[in-house]
Amino acid sequence: MQKPSRKLPEGFNSFAEDLLRQVENVEGYLAPNEMRFLALLAACPTAEGEILEIGSFKGKSTIILAKAAELSGSSTVNAVDPMTAPSETDPDLRGDDSSFADFQKNIKAQDVDGKIQFHQMFSCELAKTWDKPLRLLWIDGDHTYEGTKLDFDGFAPHLSDKAIVAIHDVLHEFEGGIRVFMEDILLSPHFGACGFCGSIAWAQHLSDESEVALYREQKLSLYKKLGRLVPFIVFNKQLKGFEKKKYKFFRSMVPHGAADPQKWLETIR
Repeated sequence: MQKPSRKLPEGFNSFAEDLLRQVENVEGYLAPNEMRFLALLAACPTAEGEILEIGSFKGKSTIILAKAAELSGSSTVNAVDPMTAPSETDPDLRGDDSSFADFQKNIKAQDVDGKIQFHQMFSCELAKTWDKPLRLLWIDGDHTYEGTKLDFDGFAPHLSDKAIVAIHDVLHEFEGGIRVFMEDILLSPHFGACGFCGSIAWAQHLSDESEVALYREQKLSLYKKLGRLVPFIVFNKQLKGFEKKKYKFFRSMVPHGAADPQKWLETIR
């Protein structure tokens, strides 16, 4: 099957740099390359459907997705977060009970509050009633294995053909993202092109298994590289000293540099 021809929106690179400046003072945990990549995913649809963000914190990634989605003609970004801190992997709220007030303030200040459909609940609750196809699933919620697995299992059935799933912090010291990416994506016959930008792992959902077969070697290579990291994360909850140095060495072997927007578009189906 011939790959569709996709082009960047005109002026995307300058748009992305301006967007980074706009969200500079919004608290969050995204590196510049990761923010540019999120903007790329939102601005360049690979499939029909909605954008869903799991885990919004104070709105940094929500704002990026909403503003970039406008370039594609999308009007709404769906976001779900209970706005509590129930998980050991949640960001430190430094004594606050919730990040919701800051979230509301930030999306209003950036004039995107009307472009976000926010669901203040646990993602597993939203998954029970979700019935829309997804073109982009952005998972940045509970980073435990149980939490990430629930997020993926709850919404993966709604991925459109050629949709993108992206998981944050897979190359950080959390068990959830790396295990779900390896076990449920790289070993799956339903995902093709895949890779990293910073600590964001991404893959494209494909209905045609003959298309997936084209990416077998790429997936296998990435699986082997990530497999070296798993014992450090699963069995050593607090990496220290020489063990941490070994973990960082093996992590450096996983390609995770900045994504070139046009080359990325040429990689996917």
